[in-house]
Amino acid sequence: MNKNNDKHPDYWDTAILFTRQDLCGASTCDTLGLADVGTMCDPKRSCSVIEDDGLPSSFTAAHELGHVFNMPHDNVRACEDVFGKMQDNHMMSPTLIKMNRTSPWSPCSAAIITEFLDGGHGECLLDQPQKQLVLPDASPGASYDLNRQCELAFGEDSMPCLLGQLPCSRLWCTGKSSTHLVCMTRHFPWADGTECGDGKVCDRGVCSEKPAKKVTVDGRWGSWSVFGSCSRTCGGGIQLSKRECTNPAPSNGGKYCRGMRVKYRSCNLNHCTDAEKTFREEQCETSGRNFNSNHVSQSVVWVPKYSGVSLGDRCKLVCRANGTGYFYILAPKVTDGTPCSPDSTGVCVQGKCIKAGCDGKIGSNKKFDKCGICGGENKGCKKVSGLFTKPMHGYNFVVMLPEGAANIDVRQRGYKGMKGDENYLAVKNSKGQYLLNGNYVVSAGEKDILVKHTLLRYSGTSGLSETLQAVKPLREALTVEVLCAGKMTPPRIRYSFYLPRQTKEDKTLKKHPSGQNSVLEKDSSSVKESGTLKNSYIEESAAGKWVPASWEECSVTCGHGVQKRSVQCIRPDGKPGLDCDPSQIPSETKVCGDICSEWHIGQWSPCSRTCGKGFKKRPLLCKSPTGQLLTRDHCTGIRKPQELDFCNLKAC
Repeated sequence: MNKNNDKHPDYWDTAILFTRQDLCGASTCDTLGLADVGTMCDPKRSCSVIEDDGLPSSFTAAHELGHVFNMPHDNVRACEDVFGKMQDNHMMSPTLIKMNRTSPWSPCSAAIITEFLDGGHGECLLDQPQKQLVLPDASPGASYDLNRQCELAFGEDSMPCLLGQLPCSRLWCTGKSSTHLVCMTRHFPWADGTECGDGKVCDRGVCSEKPAKKVTVDGRWGSWSVFGSCSRTCGGGIQLSKRECTNPAPSNGGKYCRGMRVKYRSCNLNHCTDAEKTFREEQCETSGRNFNSNHVSQSVVWVPKYSGVSLGDRCKLVCRANGTGYFYILAPKVTDGTPCSPDSTGVCVQGKCIKAGCDGKIGSNKKFDKCGICGGENKGCKKVSGLFTKPMHGYNFVVMLPEGAANIDVRQRGYKGMKGDENYLAVKNSKGQYLLNGNYVVSAGEKDILVKHTLLRYSGTSGLSETLQAVKPLREALTVEVLCAGKMTPPRIRYSFYLPRQTKEDKTLKKHPSGQNSVLEKDSSSVKESGTLKNSYIEESAAGKWVPASWEECSVTCGHGVQKRSVQCIRPDGKPGLDCDPSQIPSETKVCGDICSEWHIGQWSPCSRTCGKGFKKRPLLCKSPTGQLLTRDHCTGIRKPQELDFCNLKAC
């Protein structure tokens, strides 16, 4: 129905369906509108359905649009914790009986939509319309007299029901209850502009003298505030300055101010001395202490998650419970000044990734050169590259990545383009401890390896090629190996990295700890072909070793499944062995499968009012197929049903 291109003149950013159909839930038919929260600019979910009950349905439409712009009801805890208990006369009140015409939106609604749009969730609204939408000057009461207002609200036979009440305050109309003719109301006033006496019209629920034509006032910006405190004491923080559209505020259909509402600048760019952890690591650790989950223990260490996180989510605090597969968004925004990622120079400001230089300063054009020097010109860089093709069974030395190596790229392509060739990249730190795929245990999925503030991204083994990459310079030397197992298909590993060019005095003989593969680093961009660095090594042992093949795919896509693999006893010369210790055999099966989750919907509660417009709610739980209660983030991505809504039982 909608066009595929946002730039098409007929493309709509959100859709509203008005219907005379009585909207019904599971047990009652008192629903007046439906919308998913925070779906603006989501092409598949940005819509709402409104039950047309006359001119008051405009208030329902505004309420549901508020949900689309991420606004909750005013009585939710998130609002009351910040703004206190609010009156029930704002647009996002769950029971809208009387509207505050001077402040139709609550402070909570204003804050949430501002944060929603500042976070970039309304980008689809920025394209210019092909033609300007001209709003009518006349008030709605001038177009729909009192009789027509009753007909639209209660049916064609309805008429105004004048009960001696003050005109304009509340619209009462005739209607039928069973077989009796009664007076009914939806608790809304007569429409503005409705005639209510000699020369008088309704204005905000009061019968007043017909006002002079209102003057349109365009808004203008006030002065910038002084810059606030710096968000960090070191490492590059952010200071904010704001201005408001209140000089004057727009009124009577005037234009809102255009331009920046918030400006920012960098501060405290000095390096953090003796910082063992990155700023994002510290935030994960701090936020994790207050996070409760049935799936991880309280003592778990929370670490940043980078792989699999979309570009738009880089400034959310996405953390993983170390040693598990569970990860959560512990905060919707990281602290201002947090790097967007370890291999990016951008910094997070108000939940968005802002371009910055390698010096951490917003607006700076400084960049890292190929060997990782900020502001460098690549003149002092040399490229080291090579090829490894001739392995033996077990772990084979490929290359030593020295401290200072930058723009690292290691690629292992599957033999003859095949997947699962049973060759796996492995990484050791300077202490000889495996950081990746060690001890014959292989990681099939993507993995982040953070080594002293430098991020190595590992692609996993599911694709046609296996990659290990890092952008920023290493602060610790690492050793790359390849584990060759199974049918022994020859790997083809290419590697490259950049180093600052050494002086003659700096040239040293680089030796692998085993004494093999000694390489004299030359002062040139030389290529170390397989004849120099390809010699493999394997830990010397007369006895055979258990060598597992790669894991088969999980038997289920979610739930409890099983993965299998074969395990062989292999001698150092690659031949089958018979003397492997049976007590040391690796596991040939393991449990696998992500948790299956779904929303479980309870029954709607009775309406909060016995007549007129109220609200209702129903329990909404995220559960596994076995009925285990899960935290709501496990149902992220599954369409969330409505929890709270208007209801209308009968006229009072």
